[in-house]
Amino acid sequence: MSFIKRNKYTIIVVIVFVLLIFIGAKAMELFFPNSGKAIYGDRLDGIEEVEIKDSKMEQVLAEMKEDPIISDISQITRGKLVTFSIVVNDDVTIDAAKPLADKAIASFEDDQKSYYDFQVMISKNNKELTDFPIIGYKHHDSSGFSWTKDRAGASE
Repeated sequence: MSFIKRNKYTIIVVIVFVLLIFIGAKAMELFFPNSGKAIYGDRLDGIEEVEIKDSKMEQVLAEMKEDPIISDISQITRGKLVTFSIVVNDDVTIDAAKPLADKAIASFEDDQKSYYDFQVMISKNNKELTDFPIIGYKHHDSSGFSWTKDRAGASE
């Protein structure tokens, strides 16, 4: 008992310090709930089995660049979303541009098509044209692309 009486201030400081550490840990948990967890959670489970290799993507881009109506194409993959950005010639119509989306994913295997979501953004060099850009999106469960309807002349 005499030890506690002699060191009461030290004991109080230690208890307050431990409480502050505990409160700080709870505050971090409250303000930063996802720290240390994967950004996509478990949505990317199984991606290793259907991974799209860089060589496959380069092959797809090379095939697409051969099309005479395409002036430029690029691609980016983030998680399960594969996005193609295609620039077509100024004289291309919407109906002629939409099949480019199906052509872009034609080389992928069926299991890749059923795992990944695909997005195709088609634009023209002339930014003043009102019917472009158009955006097509294919969910991994759907069989075809859904297209934007907010542009003049866009049709299903």
